[in-house]
Amino acid sequence: MEDIIKTVRYNDLLSLYQELLTPTQKEILIDYFAYDLSLGEIASNRKVSRSAIEDAINKGLGKLEGFESHLHLLEKKQEILKNTADIKQKAADSDVKALAENIERIIK
Repeated sequence: MEDIIKTVRYNDLLSLYQELLTPTQKEILIDYFAYDLSLGEIASNRKVSRSAIEDAINKGLGKLEGFESHLHLLEKKQEILKNTADIKQKAADSDVKALAENIERIIK
């Protein structure tokens, strides 16, 4: 279960910060996390060693975590989504609920 949580986190970080990575790191991380390709598959597709792919993934994840530690965009996104869910639950007015749903749609 912990692996799934990590994968979801890395996908979220990747969606927020992918444009700050090198093109190669971005492509490799997308292949690994979004398309669920193995290290061997990515290495074979790129005609490089498996260890080169593993190194690129580790460096890319380090960058993503570094960006998040400075910018906190994922943390803020999660807090906004939590607050909109609370608003929807507590709001009696359907217009307020619709606005909260619209905010959630934009954030996601």
